[in-house]
Amino acid sequence: MKIINTCDKIKALFTNGFDMSVWRKYAGEISKELPSRCENDVKEYDFDKAILPVLETALNADKIDFVSKNFQIVVDTLNANLPKLFDTEPDINIILYLGLCNGAGWATTLDGKNTVLLGVEKIIELNWGDETNMRALILHEIGHLWHKMNGHLYIPDFTKRRKAIQQLYQEGVAMVCEHILCGDDDFYHQDKDGWLDWCRENEPEIKKEYLRRLDAKESVQDFFGDWCSYNGYSDVGYYLGCRFIEHLMKSYSLKDIANFSYRRLNKEFKGYTQQR
Repeated sequence: MKIINTCDKIKALFTNGFDMSVWRKYAGEISKELPSRCENDVKEYDFDKAILPVLETALNADKIDFVSKNFQIVVDTLNANLPKLFDTEPDINIILYLGLCNGAGWATTLDGKNTVLLGVEKIIELNWGDETNMRALILHEIGHLWHKMNGHLYIPDFTKRRKAIQQLYQEGVAMVCEHILCGDDDFYHQDKDGWLDWCRENEPEIKKEYLRRLDAKESVQDFFGDWCSYNGYSDVGYYLGCRFIEHLMKSYSLKDIANFSYRRLNKEFKGYTQQR
């Protein structure tokens, strides 16, 4: 496992604000693939309105130092927890970098290596720079990589329904992995202002509504993303996905679940929605 913290370089390079040419050189030194990957990922957004303000706000030495300090605290303790999930130390890179609002966490492949990319700018925007949120973020993305390394992270033939099943499946497995690594089945970093209590109280309604949207071929975006909400609560899909995988784990191992086909997941989710 390789840990890369580029915070000192970010502070040194962007003293006068964000400059795209400087960023491309900086990102290219991390990986030749990285500049184009990031730019292609955000090409549908209005850069000046949606991305640049987040970058400018994040280019603050005190904020970057806070993120860097807690990143280091978390990664220094990772090796003690990884055996809870991995049989051997995983061959992955964890990189703290300045992205283009590509996400606070991004589990991907870079230069042929399984990689967790942690975007300083999004972490600062979301106020996830403290130790608790940083740990949750890193463990969650490691969970995605565990799924990729031990099963089928992606479902082929990307119809709207398959995409919705895949997102629930991916985030559910990653949440279960996060819980295993942190040793707390009740931990959700989203749990603020009664979020978890509300999810628990409304679980029957949540899963039936998700199924209804699947059957109606409607968007499930309300269930995922800090910028969206379902009945006033963001990221409800992370709770639902986790509960779905926990339901499956009553009958199957996590590694078995990590290899389920779309047809199997679709059938199992219908059965889960009928459970009280």
